[in-house]
Amino acid sequence: MAETNGTPVIIPEQAAREPYRPTASTQEVHDTIARSLSDIVCTSASQARVFVSLFDLYDKDATLAVRYGHLVDAAECMEIALTHLGQLKAAVAHRLLIEDEQNGPIPF
Repeated sequence: MAETNGTPVIIPEQAAREPYRPTASTQEVHDTIARSLSDIVCTSASQARVFVSLFDLYDKDATLAVRYGHLVDAAECMEIALTHLGQLKAAVAHRLLIEDEQNGPIPF
């Protein structure tokens, strides 16, 4: 109150906004990308595990060609997982770089 000489403080109105103006968020986009890439990595690795289980445990009576097909499918799933894991790692590294630039140098 001392800074205002006893007069009430009037807070200026926020900039007039349209009543139904949508909001946007780049953070929401980055979060969606991270969730999507994480989901792809987890699903691909999980499916690779299932294909290896088919090869190792469940289809022992199948022909070797069928069992080999399971390994090919497992390898493809793992390639997808590793590709998207690299993309997720790059996206997170990019976000860290942006945050470092916004926050400035770390004081020691």
